[in-house]
Amino acid sequence: MDFLVALFRNLIEHKDWPMSQACTDSYNKTLKKWHGWLASSSFTVVMKLAPDRKKFMEVIGGTGNINADIEKFCTTFSPLLEENHKFLARLGLDDMKAS
Repeated sequence: MDFLVALFRNLIEHKDWPMSQACTDSYNKTLKKWHGWLASSSFTVVMKLAPDRKKFMEVIGGTGNINADIEKFCTTFSPLLEENHKFLARLGLDDMKAS
C-alpha cells in the first residue's frame, strides 16, 4: 500500500515522468528494502512491461477528475498507513525482510 501511495504521488507531482520512472522511484522508496536480489531483479524486468502513463491514467480515471481523486486517496489513506506502521513497530514486526 505504501508503494501505491508513493506511485500516485509521483504521478501527480511528476507529470513528465514515464510510468516506468514513477514506478521505479516508488519501488525504491517503499519496497526495495524488503526484497532480496531475486525480487528486486524481477521488478526491474517487470518494469519493461509497464503500461503507457497516459493509458494507465485513462484506465484508472474513468469519467471523474483523476488528479483530485488521487490526491484525495493519498491524503485519506496515508494516515491509516502510518497507524499501521506504528502498530507493527509496537509489536516488533516492522523490520521483517523477505528471505
